[in-house]
Amino acid sequence: MRKKFILLLLTACLGLGTAGVHAAEETVNQGSGSKSLKEAFSELAIIPYDYQGKAFSQGRKTDIGGDYEVVQRNGRVLVPIRLMGYLAEHTTEANQGYWDIVWNAKTPDDVLLQNLSLKRTVKFKVNSTTMLLNGKSVKLDVPPQMIGGRVMLPLRDAASALGKHIDWLDGLILIGDAAIDLKHPQTLAAKDSIRTQLTDRRKRVDYEKLSTPLTQFGNDAYYLKTVIRDNGASWEEQLFRQTGGKKATRIQVPGKPVFHSGKRIGDVFYYVSTVSNQAYLYAYDLEKQQAQKIASLGDWRPEDGWLSDVWKWENELFVNLHVGDLTMGGDTLYRVKNGALQDIMSAKSLDGIAKDQNTLYFTDFRFMTEMPNNLSRLDISTGETSLLGEPGYAYGVARTVEENEGVGFRSDPTLALKDGALYAIGFKESDSKDPNSVYRIDTTGRTHVKLATGARQFWLIGDRIYYRDGSSGRLMQTGLEGGETANAVSSRRISQIRLFENVFYYTAFNGYELELFRFDPAAGKETMLASLAPGASADTAFEVNKSGVYYVSQGYEPGIYHIAPDGKQRRLTKDAVDQFVLTESGILYTLVYKEGVYTVK
Repeated sequence: MRKKFILLLLTACLGLGTAGVHAAEETVNQGSGSKSLKEAFSELAIIPYDYQGKAFSQGRKTDIGGDYEVVQRNGRVLVPIRLMGYLAEHTTEANQGYWDIVWNAKTPDDVLLQNLSLKRTVKFKVNSTTMLLNGKSVKLDVPPQMIGGRVMLPLRDAASALGKHIDWLDGLILIGDAAIDLKHPQTLAAKDSIRTQLTDRRKRVDYEKLSTPLTQFGNDAYYLKTVIRDNGASWEEQLFRQTGGKKATRIQVPGKPVFHSGKRIGDVFYYVSTVSNQAYLYAYDLEKQQAQKIASLGDWRPEDGWLSDVWKWENELFVNLHVGDLTMGGDTLYRVKNGALQDIMSAKSLDGIAKDQNTLYFTDFRFMTEMPNNLSRLDISTGETSLLGEPGYAYGVARTVEENEGVGFRSDPTLALKDGALYAIGFKESDSKDPNSVYRIDTTGRTHVKLATGARQFWLIGDRIYYRDGSSGRLMQTGLEGGETANAVSSRRISQIRLFENVFYYTAFNGYELELFRFDPAAGKETMLASLAPGASADTAFEVNKSGVYYVSQGYEPGIYHIAPDGKQRRLTKDAVDQFVLTESGILYTLVYKEGVYTVK
């Protein structure tokens, strides 16, 4: 049997036995590494002696289920073999592959761990004090054993065989590529918070009791709950409103509604509902607290697909309905008129859209068929459609070519219209080495001009194009006619970036600390606002509104944080956050270990 290790494999790690065992293992090393625990936090897997189903993996707290156990033999800790694959994989960079387990029921005492990318294999045999590392014999202090029907390995020896190092620190086991400086002041300052998070005995909120935050209007918080019936054969979404600290009340609306794919525009929340076997588009007025039927959805039903999006252009309402699944399905754009839908156009996946009076420009992300020739112009009045852009080019799509020649694609919905020209990311499909670039595209024919090479994403502000370079991660700029490119700000590599009211907010590492910056293109000024919470990782997401920046920390000081325009930072909550939505009224969020929906400004 051959399996890829997945997150559930960490269920193998439970609390480690007696002080004698701890002492025996700790004498192996004294943690004299060059990095502190704070510096190396995002590179480690961390497990507590007092295991409560929780671990830190590459900077993120993970909840694990299962009933696996760890045992002790002759002063050594034994763990199920699956744990070792998880530890190695989750302290290994993505380009270093993953660890496989090869096990055959006909030879249950033999187990193979291998990483093809690293060209590393480790063979273990139950009750044997020898393992084979890339074919060479290596002595084990304690042999693997079959306990409770599971193959158990000596933790320290197995980790070493997989190229990992273990440190033992005051109730914590640290697994990584190198030793940690256990006496560093930053290590000592971080360890208690880490241990507190990992020894939390609370369990995640049961799925059936989960709430999903939707939106907020003034002091009113709206969220939904999904009720599962008939052993999963049917379900119902229920909408609730909670005002201040008062008890939430269910909002009764017509039919069987689907709220999770709804879209808020201004003070109105649009959603679909089925009444007497007919699907309708509804609008819930958040100020009046009333639901109104907007239009019949014809033959379309929620079970056929989903509501992809709703737009309001020039006081006209447009709806994108998806039919089928992601692979074989497709989108259809409609205009709402006189309580019914008018078919406008169809696409595999409607991503980038720009509208100019009765002309609609759009890109079609055809990831299951041919990518190129996917930018079109539609005359809404006549229904006439024509292709735009150079033949053989794909627009609104970014391509990634891996070292092993594997190819990946992601959609880029940015389609900007300015002074009679379109701007989009694109590439030449027939040339595998053609980088993703920003193009200015003629709106009347099949021509374009390359403006910026190697762009990951872009923004059009005034008479300048700003883009994130895909190779360096820098924020760059150029003119609408192309020409010379230059750094928009310093040469730092950006992790996450947002644009709010034509001002950029982005994160970048300064050493091991993730910092938040603001760049105002109009003033040409960059400002470092604040350092994010300890342990913040490169994928730490944030949102921006007029009051500042909000982000959720998944590290060892969890919670919601707010950074004001002057850089002052506040920790708004101190518990693990599950979901959150930023609105003009503040943050609407749920917690991992506590039921309910909460708000904070």
